[in-house]
Amino acid sequence: MPTYDYACPRCGPFVERRPMALFDRPAPCPACGSESGRVLSVPASLGGQRSGEKLRHAAAQSDGSSYRRLRQSGVCACCPRAGA
Repeated sequence: MPTYDYACPRCGPFVERRPMALFDRPAPCPACGSESGRVLSVPASLGGQRSGEKLRHAAAQSDGSSYRRLRQSGVCACCPRAGA
């Protein structure tokens, strides 16, 4: 089951594990029981990854110069002609 972030008006933020079918419904605060709405959270950072994984992600986020443009071997309608 996924976890969702909620904000209780009395107690503050909390995290709740719930079925996906209930993602849009308020959840009871574990401390006081009041109905609490979901809040959007920031995705997890890449900080916990190993250095090799960081390097792969850094290359993917670069200006794209590290990627080779792939083309089919012959001239076709979807690829521009070489030298044209």
